[in-house]
Amino acid sequence: MKRKLINLLIVTALVVCAGCAIAGDKIDVPKIITKSDAEKILGVPVKDAKGRNQNGTGGYYESEWSYRAIEGDKGVYFDVLYAGRDAPPHLTQTMFSMLPADGSKSTPLDGLGDKAVFCPNETGRPMLHVLKGDILITIGIRGLSADAALDSGKSMATKILANL
Repeated sequence: MKRKLINLLIVTALVVCAGCAIAGDKIDVPKIITKSDAEKILGVPVKDAKGRNQNGTGGYYESEWSYRAIEGDKGVYFDVLYAGRDAPPHLTQTMFSMLPADGSKSTPLDGLGDKAVFCPNETGRPMLHVLKGDILITIGIRGLSADAALDSGKSMATKILANL
C-alpha cells in the first residue's frame, strides 16, 4: 500500500511538472524579436512593443504584438497562435488553409515550419504565414518593399521557430 501511494505521488508530481513545462513553452514575442531587432528591420526608431499574450476561451494561446515607427507608418506585426488540446480540431491548419485572408495572391515557401506562404499584398501589407504543428505564426511588415519584407519575415520566423 505504501509503495502504491509513493508511486501515485511520483506520477502526480511528474504530471504537474510536465504541465508546468508545457505552459512555460508558450512564446512571448517581444522577448524573441526585440525593439532593436524591429529597428534594424525597419531602419527607423520604433516605439516599445504593444500587444498582449492571452489564453483564449476557445482553448488557444495567442501572443499578438507590434512595433510601430515613432514617425511615419512603418511597423512590424506578429501573431503567434497555439491551438491547445481544448481548441477545435485542426484549428491552425484550417486557418492556414484559408490564407490569404483577403483573397490576394500568395507564394508557397519551402524551408519554414511545416508549411509557409508569403502574401505580398494581403490587407495592404506583406504578410508571411508559417504553420508548425498546431502553431500558426503570422508576420506583417508595413513600409518595406515586398522583397525586403519577405527576407525580414523569413529571418524573424526562423528566430521564432527556434524558440518554440
